[in-house]
Amino acid sequence: MISCSGLKGLHRQGIYGAQAAISQETHQADKRARRLKDSRADAKTYALKLLGYRSRSKKEMLERLKRKGFDSRQVDAAIKFLEDTDLINDKTLAVDIFKYSAESKPLGKRGIRLVLAKRGIDNELIEKTLSTHTADMEEKAAVEFVKRKLRYLENYPENVIKRRLWGMLQRRGFSIDIIRRAVNSMKIRGAITK
Repeated sequence: MISCSGLKGLHRQGIYGAQAAISQETHQADKRARRLKDSRADAKTYALKLLGYRSRSKKEMLERLKRKGFDSRQVDAAIKFLEDTDLINDKTLAVDIFKYSAESKPLGKRGIRLVLAKRGIDNELIEKTLSTHTADMEEKAAVEFVKRKLRYLENYPENVIKRRLWGMLQRRGFSIDIIRRAVNSMKIRGAITK
């Protein structure tokens, strides 16, 4: 037989247990509501974090936000915010990549086109950006690249040097005519000793 004092204990545990369950359920509901409310802010925060690493195109940002699991409303709101504040601008990104490839990392026209396409820049904008790229600029970049690489190749025979330079320039997207002029214009042995 169960005593009354035993029932009181069970009754108290039941009440406290129910209160704890209700409290936990309320807490979970609040947490879900906060998560839903902050999800747009979270998408923006995540997008800003990504932009802290490097600039991105609209397409790259869309892909990253969707891959992270944000729904389309959140992604659209974040993209709109970034475009309105000019933090994402494909035209500016294309020009920046073009300048970088001209100054720091010499690339040919084809190489620049591939980099821009890989970053998600549309073809019309790529063509517009590349319209300012002249053959003289490309040849100058190729010649500078050859001069820089010659010091590392000085111990090889001339035919090996030319073949390696040819391959390096091809991989960087220079046209065959530009490569031929850049490699043949250099007096390989004379350039190495300078």
